[in-house]
Amino acid sequence: MRKTTQQSYITRMVNVVNYIQKNLDNELTLEELAQQANFSSYHFHRIFSGMLGESVKELIRRLRLERAAIQLKTSRASILSISLAAGYESDMAFSRAFKARSGVQPSKFRKSEQARFPCLSSSSVRYVTNEHISSFEPFIDKELNMNVMIKQVDDILVACVSHQGPYQECGHAWDTLCSTLAPEGLLGGDAKMIGVSYDDPDVVAPELLRYEACISVEQEFSTTDDIKFKSITGGSYAVTTHIGPYQKLHETYQKFFGQWLSQSDYESADKPCFEVYLNDPESTEPEDLITDIYLPLKEQEHG
Repeated sequence: MRKTTQQSYITRMVNVVNYIQKNLDNELTLEELAQQANFSSYHFHRIFSGMLGESVKELIRRLRLERAAIQLKTSRASILSISLAAGYESDMAFSRAFKARSGVQPSKFRKSEQARFPCLSSSSVRYVTNEHISSFEPFIDKELNMNVMIKQVDDILVACVSHQGPYQECGHAWDTLCSTLAPEGLLGGDAKMIGVSYDDPDVVAPELLRYEACISVEQEFSTTDDIKFKSITGGSYAVTTHIGPYQKLHETYQKFFGQWLSQSDYESADKPCFEVYLNDPESTEPEDLITDIYLPLKEQEHG
């Protein structure tokens, strides 16, 4: 583990958390928060959730509930007004959320001298009344065992079909692509099956997720309007292998960004990741699927 690199990431996330605390009642965009951390907006949320063990939405929701717990104990404000300040439309909705986390209704919590509001998150970030923290203990998976290689990748010309919607429904894009390229004899040899996922499913609504099914080709050729050609930008990439169902890829992404990257000497570049599928999902059991994940890296400065 490289302590100086991890401390740099922690410091940048501290800036984000303090900004959230200071603007807890505002609508905060990921672009705005990424700017506070000086991270690529493409990958900020995966770094954030991987390091803190919870998403931005989960952190904001929890900090608002923790603040509400303090207000219940230290003020005479009505439960309704505290509910509205915590972002709930009614005291009933607030009470359900509060009880789910603390185990008691807000009214009982207010009256009890023993009741304490628990921190159930993976990180040590708590709501503080002076709205400032100086550090936190990042979430670390004790079983993290990622084999990561740094590769220099050339630009890759691909034929591709776009898909918008849940990632698990991208099969039609692959059907269109493969049914067109197969008769041309373009699915064998050195052809790579590549997926480009533009959005984080923990942030973007399923119906808005953007994906491209791609197959590498030697050159462009005349084809249907459904198929486009593009170049996947080369450069320096960190590569790790995910073994198992595609539905669990997001877990590997979170560890890759939030834990490996934050402990490495590297920083993500402002462009999307891509996946290379190494076996056929039609003839392979889900637990045996092999996927290489390519994480784009900023070119390092040599002084």
